[in-house]
Amino acid sequence: MKSQARLPFYLTLKYLQRGRKWTLFLILFLMSVAFVNLIFMSSLFNGIIEGTNTQIINTMTGDFYITPKTGDEFIASKEKVLSDIRSVDGVTGASAQTYVPAQLKYNGIFGGWQILAVNPKNEAGVTDISKKIIEGSYLDENDDDQILIGRQIAGGEGVEQNAFSFKGASAGDKVDLIINGVAKTFTIKGIFQTKFLPSDERAFITENALNDIMPALDDRANNITIKIADPADEQAVLSQLRSRNIDGDIYTWREVAGLMKSVGESFTSINILMTFVGVLIAAVTVFIVIYVDIVNKRKQIGILRAIGIKPYIIVSSYVILSAVYSVIGVLIGSAVFYFILVPHYNAHPFSLPICDATLVLSGSDYFVRAEMIMWVSVISGLIPSAVITKTKMLDAILGR
Repeated sequence: MKSQARLPFYLTLKYLQRGRKWTLFLILFLMSVAFVNLIFMSSLFNGIIEGTNTQIINTMTGDFYITPKTGDEFIASKEKVLSDIRSVDGVTGASAQTYVPAQLKYNGIFGGWQILAVNPKNEAGVTDISKKIIEGSYLDENDDDQILIGRQIAGGEGVEQNAFSFKGASAGDKVDLIINGVAKTFTIKGIFQTKFLPSDERAFITENALNDIMPALDDRANNITIKIADPADEQAVLSQLRSRNIDGDIYTWREVAGLMKSVGESFTSINILMTFVGVLIAAVTVFIVIYVDIVNKRKQIGILRAIGIKPYIIVSSYVILSAVYSVIGVLIGSAVFYFILVPHYNAHPFSLPICDATLVLSGSDYFVRAEMIMWVSVISGLIPSAVITKTKMLDAILGR
């Protein structure tokens, strides 16, 4: 009984030892390519989605976003609100932003981009704008006549929205900020580039600069962005914020992502579709490879039956052989993915207008796709071997 139980494994070993090495190499190569293809596209779309979400949080909304209560135009007493927010456990930064109702003018070019008045130090504690300066420098709190603009506003060669930009403004150039027909000249102190179009189409001035122009907006804000230490504590921090009776409506970054949320959902849908297509391609590839390999062993199967090996043992041996192919193929594909592709694209990410995308694959996604390859392989070994063992012994030996 024990010898019969071990026989399928023994036959599998002999298949591997006596089979043609180039055939074995080709099968394992195709299996590994099928697996890499299956996980590559999924990891790329995951990387785009994760990169986009990170950009939204780090350059636009923070982890939480507070707006005026319904019916109000501003968040009043913003300094008190900021103090209340910072006292919440888990909050690492909070920044008030006030929209400046103005246009920018440079060399006869007018633009209605979003202009925000902020405390530069507070803003640097929530967003990464201060770390994305590509020309000039970041704002200081006492900069009353300096402005920080995004690359999509500055324009220049290689800028996606160059047709609607200043077409080559540089740090040190003068721009006019026009409010109700009255212009005040600002110096471009710096230009930032986050590689996230909605963020790079904004400009920043200091709260002091806005208060000089529009004193009525002192201690008022249109929104407040909040940064937390650990995204896993999101719900706990949200509960604490809402318990403080803060003068404003509190939202998570997902709730205010708007268009970019739709983009992320679209990529998720595409990812699901591409995964289905990838599974189909992998299944067909694996099935054909193993099917052809086993059909070519028709004569061997006939001889095994002739010497008294029972059909179910033969079928079991080929199922095990197919499983071995799949395991080795998955291991080779995993090595290629994690030790070659992932490091390469971490060093040289895909540069997109919304983010720099790398390859991101969760453990659950990996194991699901590995299981898919293995199940397809087992089925691919089961079907042809079962069919051949049911043919006449002489026909199998003669290859008919």
